Amino acid sequence: MHGHRLLVGSISAAIAAVYLGACTSSNGYVIVTVDAHPAVHDARAIVVSLSNAGTTRMDRLTLKTPTFPVTFSISAPGRTGDLAIAVDATDDTGLVIGHGSATTTVGAAAAKVMLDSTDFVVNTDYAGDQFPSSDFEASGFQLAALPDGTWTTAFRDGCPSDSCSLFARRFDRTGKPVATQAAAGTNAFVLTAKPTTLSSTPAITSSQTATVAVWDFFDPAPATTSGVACRPIDASGGLGAGQKAITTDPMESADVVSVAAMSNGNFVATWKTFLPPSSLDTIRMATIRPDCTPVTAPVSVAQGGAADILHRGSVTSSGDKVLFAWITDISNGGVLHTRMASNTGTLSPGETVMIPQTATDEVEHARVAAASGGGFVLAVRWAQRSGTGPGRIDLYRLSATGALVGMPVRVSDQSGSDFFSSESFGLASRPDGTVMVVWHTCDSNGEMCTLSGRILRDTGEAVTDSFAIPTTTGGSQKRPSVVGLPDAFAVVWSDTSHQLPDTAGQAVRARIVYPPATGTP
Repeated sequence: MHGHRLLVGSISAAIAAVYLGACTSSNGYVIVTVDAHPAVHDARAIVVSLSNAGTTRMDRLTLKTPTFPVTFSISAPGRTGDLAIAVDATDDTGLVIGHGSATTTVGAAAAKVMLDSTDFVVNTDYAGDQFPSSDFEASGFQLAALPDGTWTTAFRDGCPSDSCSLFARRFDRTGKPVATQAAAGTNAFVLTAKPTTLSSTPAITSSQTATVAVWDFFDPAPATTSGVACRPIDASGGLGAGQKAITTDPMESADVVSVAAMSNGNFVATWKTFLPPSSLDTIRMATIRPDCTPVTAPVSVAQGGAADILHRGSVTSSGDKVLFAWITDISNGGVLHTRMASNTGTLSPGETVMIPQTATDEVEHARVAAASGGGFVLAVRWAQRSGTGPGRIDLYRLSATGALVGMPVRVSDQSGSDFFSSESFGLASRPDGTVMVVWHTCDSNGEMCTLSGRILRDTGEAVTDSFAIPTTTGGSQKRPSVVGLPDAFAVVWSDTSHQLPDTAGQAVRARIVYPPATGTP
């Protein structure tokens, strides 16, 4: 290509003109307007790539102010046909923080490019491993958001000495780090008041005004105490004075802890345990106040028989009702059970077999969330009982009394049935009736996992097709959580791409995902 020149080297109120092709005549300009979602912030430059008839030109344009929209013009004298425009926004380190593209024609008067968000590293310690969950059953519970969109994610490190800490970090609705009292700045801070072990996984949730984190704690040797711990985080990011045990038996083990905020300002937690003296599998629950003190002592939601395996419990709240869901293995086939409770902790008379196994398929994992207008949404991950072949994820609607409404909607038929590809996943809802489901699939060795998401209405209508969530790839991206924000969703996951700024081990990455405008699935 010949005769390229950048007429204006910066973009603000001025218009920059990029010439594509030889300057043989004056053909007018394509005026390009670049706008961006709020999560594309602190941009210092845009890199513009133009492609026409097999030829590509790239220019870097410095921004005088880091705000959008910005406008530039393109002139392509002597050229015709399609014109592909790709724009990357970069920060002051050169890292890409937004990307968008559009296709127009050389003779068009104008074109628009919307920059979408890119992912970013959450953890502020880069040595070793950091990840939301190392438990294949417990993903999906590591994100919480306040009504203004301030969100908190919980995670932990690899702790090779088996004296582990759990961490959290807080961000605003656009993904900017928020200063907290606990961190005395915008970095991550330690949740745990005393060390735990490699077996602990955090869960976190927010009410209208408060956030609580809970986890299955195991005091390191020589101590033998274990159970469920809780620690509050106030609106300014201040931690409660210490962690409190929700469980009352110091020898009670716990696994897959889930927690939800209730409409009365309190919280409800659930977990799987083995109750002495019989050591039968049991799903337990307790209601707690925002300071983590108990409202009710732990009670059993369900208890299995000698041959039953009860596990993978989750909980959510909608209106003045609470919904528990868990999996029971019957002859190695997963069956989904549910039970209701009030927001005072009073359980309904009995449990319900909500989703039975089939001759060929079993329920591997399930996640629950509130539906707009009352009731619940239930996402179920199915796998073939043979362990081979494709799996699927279905979305169900439940009434305020916990009864199925209508038929399930297929979220994805591209998830796997093998152990690695059928792990736990994430579900979140927003008051406007949109829900987002996030999941990963892996190769047969559990490597090269890819992370996908889909946004739907809680009544089942598709808002998007399935799409890739990470913009930083390579290695594996897996075990995601998702939470609804006022205008978007936040997603976090474990990442082994080894891309800057965390090039060692696993990292915690996040992305703000915006639903498309109404009518543009």
